[in-house]
Amino acid sequence: MSIAAANQPMIENESGVLTVFTFWIGDELFAIDIDNILSVTQDMDNLLQPPVKSRGLMGVINYMDEPVAVYNFAEMLNIASTRHIKIGLVELLNASEQDHIDWLDALEQSLKDDVPFEKERDAKLCGFSKWYTKFKARDEALTDIIANFATPHEDIHALADELLSLKNNGKVEEALALLVNARANQLGQLKKYFNQARSQIEESLHTVVINITNDGAKPLVALKIDEIHEVMNFNKSDLRSLDKIGLDAILEMEGLFKGYLGSQDNRSSCLLLDTANLLSSVKV
Repeated sequence: MSIAAANQPMIENESGVLTVFTFWIGDELFAIDIDNILSVTQDMDNLLQPPVKSRGLMGVINYMDEPVAVYNFAEMLNIASTRHIKIGLVELLNASEQDHIDWLDALEQSLKDDVPFEKERDAKLCGFSKWYTKFKARDEALTDIIANFATPHEDIHALADELLSLKNNGKVEEALALLVNARANQLGQLKKYFNQARSQIEESLHTVVINITNDGAKPLVALKIDEIHEVMNFNKSDLRSLDKIGLDAILEMEGLFKGYLGSQDNRSSCLLLDTANLLSSVKV
């Protein structure tokens, strides 16, 4: 996706409007002045190994017949990338799915072998329930999928008392038949939602490379990000110095940001990169 014409001179915006390209890292929104972007691309083919090591440096690509260093922006900031966070979420879903497969297996063993059932019976006390009831995400589709877990999850946990009661009353075969049905239905529903959630997470990852410029023509550096947001307009008066809002002391890379762009609703507030100091802020 081309953002600015590669060989056109940079035109100073005199309108008082600041147009920025925004992207997420974790829960923080970042922005780059649109005038400092040559292109946004998904092409990371032919990435060459870097001749030196620096934090976040992934390699070198050839862009417009110029060698350009590619940095993982999250690693430059020494914070978890969106991809890393979402991979962790997928791993949590995988573990939770296996936990409930194991839960039903343990219940079956208790019914067949008359051994104590020691898994959690109360759905509300299950760690998975505690997680999904508090789950929040920017992705509304993912939030809706996660909300669907509640009913089949509660139904599965309710099986323990019901089936163990049947066993205690000598109705083991009836209990086992209901367990087979639960694997096909309640557990089947859970698995469907686990698959939908994983697919939604994977589809939400859009790794792109932003080619940065300071003169509107020559590439300076490229930044890899995993979750783009949108192009937004702010008033230049919305840009506030970091020291005025107490953020200058906690940012690890001094000089990396021009300031904080604050919107009236705060939902689109973001940190604006200072591309002029971008490379000088990189630490080994």
